[in-house]
Amino acid sequence: MFAGMFFPMELLAEDRVAARFMEGLASLGRLIVFDKRGVGLSDPFTDWERSAREQWAEDLVAVVEAVGSDRPTVVSWDPMGVARSVAARHPELIGRVVLVNPLHSAKLLARQFGGASQDEAVSGMEKAAFPSRINEVSFREWLAKAGRSGASPANAGRMWQAMLDDAGALTPEGIETPTLVIHRRDCMAPEKSARAVAAAIPGSDFVQLPGADMFPISGDVDDLVAEVARFVTGSVNLPAPERALAAVLFTDLVASTERATGEGDRKWRDLLDAHDAAARRCVDRVGGHVVKYTGDGVLALIPSATCALQVARSIGDALAEQGLEIRAGIHVGDVDQRGDDVSGIVVNVAARIMSQAEAGEILVSESIRRATMGSGFVYDQTRSVELKGVPDVWTLHRWNAPRSSDHKGRER
Repeated sequence: MFAGMFFPMELLAEDRVAARFMEGLASLGRLIVFDKRGVGLSDPFTDWERSAREQWAEDLVAVVEAVGSDRPTVVSWDPMGVARSVAARHPELIGRVVLVNPLHSAKLLARQFGGASQDEAVSGMEKAAFPSRINEVSFREWLAKAGRSGASPANAGRMWQAMLDDAGALTPEGIETPTLVIHRRDCMAPEKSARAVAAAIPGSDFVQLPGADMFPISGDVDDLVAEVARFVTGSVNLPAPERALAAVLFTDLVASTERATGEGDRKWRDLLDAHDAAARRCVDRVGGHVVKYTGDGVLALIPSATCALQVARSIGDALAEQGLEIRAGIHVGDVDQRGDDVSGIVVNVAARIMSQAEAGEILVSESIRRATMGSGFVYDQTRSVELKGVPDVWTLHRWNAPRSSDHKGRER
């Protein structure tokens, strides 16, 4: 993978979209990433008289030769033609080339940003290149961090100016390497420019995808990976989806602060350990996944709505033996996977539902009630509430949970 602009390879793994793109490429085979000259961990430029594009092409050749890769596919989201230069000069070195939103010439960037100060150019480029994420606070923070790690302000400025001053043809003649050109329909690189690149490479494929993001650290990267996979392997091979349908279960120990004060730190810690162990056993039993413990509760993903109700009841039954009581909230929907954590409105709603529950109650959303129709589950109370930070009025139902068979005949 040949990265665009001045993004250091170490920080690409810290961004959820960039990491997803690299994960998709890695699912196709060995993925090689590196920092080009002047960026991240690589040495700075020492010769500013020579073209930056030419020196970056030398870096790509050096990396391919150093790792012993046999005619690899080069996936390039550098718009400036580095991969094209290598394909033209070293046809024996590269097996295939994928170009994401390539530019036909540097004139577009020069027209848009040539007269701006460095700060204005950076800000303008970010807004134009990442429209779907530029208002995302965490993404802007990551961009700032990547900028600090990628290159010093002075070196970044000189490299940027070198790109704007590049008057050479970005698509050399004589490229015979099988090439795929992928273009986002509404991105800052015009369709006319991308089609001109494809037209200059005999036999190349041109694929246009929806979206407005320039680089694969923003927007939907799964469709990019799908096209790369189809071009390289003949079939689509994607990593697991970022969003997965699941029942989200939140539990909370009732009156935990008062109980902790009465028990003392050591005994309360033992009770929390018992709580965590019981919760994990109950979740594991139905093939669920404990996302995290919340101090005196648990957040878990359960594969079905009925199983989520059963898990909530089982946790309550198990903890009753320790004299502990829980409340629970359950909702179902698509959940965003963020490494080992989860996020999204479905998770927030489940947490808010749990906060509405009284001691011993298992409250569920209307979605859960509908999902469990035909299961024989009985809901004995319905209430309409507003959930903090969540729009609309929500209908919640209390599950009239039967006693666990493990506790038949036992007073509770």
